[in-house]
Amino acid sequence: MKTLKKFTTAAALAATAATAISVPADARTRHRHYYSSSRYHYKYCRHSSAATGKVVGGVAGALVGHSLLGHGLLGTAAGAVGGVVAGGAVDRSMSAPRRCYYR
Repeated sequence: MKTLKKFTTAAALAATAATAISVPADARTRHRHYYSSSRYHYKYCRHSSAATGKVVGGVAGALVGHSLLGHGLLGTAAGAVGGVVAGGAVDRSMSAPRRCYYR
């Protein structure tokens, strides 16, 4: 039983570390050109990996899932997956106005 507990702890730490790895903003930049009557606009948009929101959401979701869905591994895992999805969506929506700018 102790081996299963160690294995699940190691798997959870590996999954958390994998979501915390982010891609540099310059590597995922989108460019769009806009023309006006006499002006030329260049729109830069950076991609947000939402790593912070995913990690926080995963931990909070695991705690909530453990208490609401059952005190076993299934409730914790289901809560963590739901928390990662929700945390990533919240983080991306909060940082959306700061990702694009015109030059």
